[in-house]
Amino acid sequence: MGSAMTVTAALPTFESQLQEIAAAEHTDGWLDACAQADRFLLINRDFVASLAQWLRRPGEPLILEVCAGRGELAEALAAGGVPLAATDADPPAGSAVERASAAEALQRYRPAVVLGCFVPLGAAVDEAVLACPFVRHYVVLGARVGGLLGSSALWRASGWTYRPIPQVARWMLTRHDVWIGLPARPILQHGEAWCFSRSRH
Repeated sequence: MGSAMTVTAALPTFESQLQEIAAAEHTDGWLDACAQADRFLLINRDFVASLAQWLRRPGEPLILEVCAGRGELAEALAAGGVPLAATDADPPAGSAVERASAAEALQRYRPAVVLGCFVPLGAAVDEAVLACPFVRHYVVLGARVGGLLGSSALWRASGWTYRPIPQVARWMLTRHDVWIGLPARPILQHGEAWCFSRSRH
């Protein structure tokens, strides 16, 4: 626990990132700022701590992250004590993320738990994860835009149940959030965290 707290203490706070959103809205807008920086999710200490606590299970084997991008989330989680392998089909040059498509990574690691953060639609990643017989849980982080969250395959998959993870979603800040500026509710959050679990037969 002490190690995780040391790691997360080095990250920005949720409150400081709210101020970042507010400042961006006074220039070209928050969505534009995120597009320029090529980021979908902000990594803050409360979010990482809550996600790490949720993912860390006694005796849990290695967790596989697919579509890890630059690996910022994977690095923060691994430093917080989550055993994790970060993979991406096309990671940026110089990143520590392993180059592997979702299908390749699934076969290489044969994980029981998979993490997907803003998995690109149309890449058949969700389908690949849900089709793997050894995957028991698929943790999905994304944003609900136009009423939709992730691919339709997530919600149609036979033999899977799903439940929200509100203690993680509470601290999610994404490029799709909207600044309202009210004292009680400064932003309209669109980020959601879900756990898809294979039904037991």
